[in-house]
Amino acid sequence: MSKWKHRLKVTVFDESSYSEIRVFRGTPRQWASWLAIAFAIAIASTYLLVAQTKLREWVVPGYVAESTRQDMRETRAMADSLSSLLRRQEMTTLALRHALSGDSAALAFLQAAATPSPSESELTLEYGDPALEPGEGELALRDDIDNEDRFALQRRAEDRADSPLGFTYMPLVGAVSDDLDLGLGHLGVDMVGPEGAAIQSVDDGSVVFSSYTVETGYTLLIQHRGERVSVYKHCASLLKNQGDLVAGGEAVALLGNTGTLSTGPHLHFEWWVKGQPMDPTPWLEPGLQP
Repeated sequence: MSKWKHRLKVTVFDESSYSEIRVFRGTPRQWASWLAIAFAIAIASTYLLVAQTKLREWVVPGYVAESTRQDMRETRAMADSLSSLLRRQEMTTLALRHALSGDSAALAFLQAAATPSPSESELTLEYGDPALEPGEGELALRDDIDNEDRFALQRRAEDRADSPLGFTYMPLVGAVSDDLDLGLGHLGVDMVGPEGAAIQSVDDGSVVFSSYTVETGYTLLIQHRGERVSVYKHCASLLKNQGDLVAGGEAVALLGNTGTLSTGPHLHFEWWVKGQPMDPTPWLEPGLQP
């Protein structure tokens, strides 16, 4: 008979009295089976205890809790959004610098900055697609543009000669408290008035910047025809958004005291012509000049 099938008897005696305490009967195969079952139950119990409870965060090396994973996903999504926003801010800042120097292409970019870009699903045309071939209308338009470009330099020179340097409307009903001083880096004039008073656009134009900065607070920039730009800083709030068209004399902001460079309620007004700051006092009412 095989040793695995041979029945055995194991007796446990009391060492002092030699009395029989427990008797175990069976075959080695049975004992091995019971030992394997007990071992499997112990493994299964340990797995359930670790896998289904928070104990896994302390026992399993390298395990990352689900809450931590969720925080990581949210942080990654936020970082991607901030990176995209930072790139767009850099592009807007660069375009703003060019717009101040009279670059019409930069102005067009700033006016279209609020327009959402087409999604990837819309960009399905490939190179060589017949839909990309110019039609008769487009070819005619290209010819017109080519003919106009021949005299573009001459027209631009005539436009610059005829374009005005000043403005028509007052930016604020108030008094001038500090004038322009290029040596000190004060590129405009300070005007004081009742807090919350309406700030007006000095001429027709388009808003190219409408946001908050740490130093200048709520700031608004308006591009006017003739490569002219008006700047309004330290506003309490802004009434216009980037890309809005405004008329001369229209309220665009409210007088306030925002930004670290402001020491009281006032408007810092700058007037730029062809990329250079100019003293706006010649176009202010006589009673408002310092």
